[in-house]
Amino acid sequence: MLGRTSLLSISKYDWGISIPVVRYVLGISFVLLVSTLLNYPIAYLTTVLALGYIAPGAKPLTFKQAASFILILIVINLITFIFSSYLNDYPLVFMPLLCLGILWIYYTDSLALMVKLFSIISIFVIPLMSLEPTGVSAFVAISLIINAFMAIALTQLVFKVFPWSKADEEFVKEKKQAAKLSEINRFNYAAKIFLILLPVLLLFFIFKLSGGLLILIFIGILSMSPALANAKVGKFMVAANILGGLFAIVAYKFLVMVPLLPFMILLTLLVGFLFGSKLFSKAKLAPVFGTGFSTFLLILGSVTSSTDDAGSAVWSRLVQISIAVIYVVIAFRILNYFEQKKSKAE
Repeated sequence: MLGRTSLLSISKYDWGISIPVVRYVLGISFVLLVSTLLNYPIAYLTTVLALGYIAPGAKPLTFKQAASFILILIVINLITFIFSSYLNDYPLVFMPLLCLGILWIYYTDSLALMVKLFSIISIFVIPLMSLEPTGVSAFVAISLIINAFMAIALTQLVFKVFPWSKADEEFVKEKKQAAKLSEINRFNYAAKIFLILLPVLLLFFIFKLSGGLLILIFIGILSMSPALANAKVGKFMVAANILGGLFAIVAYKFLVMVPLLPFMILLTLLVGFLFGSKLFSKAKLAPVFGTGFSTFLLILGSVTSSTDDAGSAVWSRLVQISIAVIYVVIAFRILNYFEQKKSKAE
């Protein structure tokens, strides 16, 4: 009797509304599978960057859009590489120009959000790697382009299997409303992000902290999160990212016992549905869970691809990402506090 009732309820369920979350979870698991099998340099970044192309409200790209994205990234990486190679010996010229480029990327609305994200990561990573022995920054620049190409190509294949549906339209409307900002608002937001990033950039470049590159990358990813615009969600973002990191540690412990790629994909599917069901909801804190899932993928991917002691690396990755999240959240809270204080005084 109960079995028949449950079967009836399942048959009556409108599976169409689940297409976005199923696409998101199965799609990112597919990207993880392919990138792991191909094992190209810094392949763990592909899954993290691919999230933006199958996130709530993200539409499939046309061939022209995909080609232009890749072309823009190649140009930005080439300019950044040349700039870093010739000017890194002149810090008084190098740093102001680098900061100006970062400020422009956050300010402009002529670049798509995902292009901005790839560009910010390139501008953070390539100049820092140019301080290392010759050839490292060129290798990193090429690797970032490969990751961009794979993220775009694989997510567009996912859309072929799970096409755009009516259930996606609701997320598009919310995304358009969030994207409408005036020039002054865009400049204020860009200036705020820049003030947050400046101390970190100076710290990394002065002391050549290339070993903590994960912190810099994740700060760049966080800076593009719309959830940061709301100061009240800061503590939830910290909690979601730490939760994603803890899930990554638990997944790693299981992988130590069963070191098989299919098992890693199954673990990713499980965690993906846990975070994805919250992300594709009407809750105000929904975007926070997307960042939490990216934390899970970043830690798990960087640890499983590392040649170091993975047991200690998984905890160090969690600590590094936690530092990045806590720093960004606290910095935003401080800036918002002074803005509110200034507005009240006026």
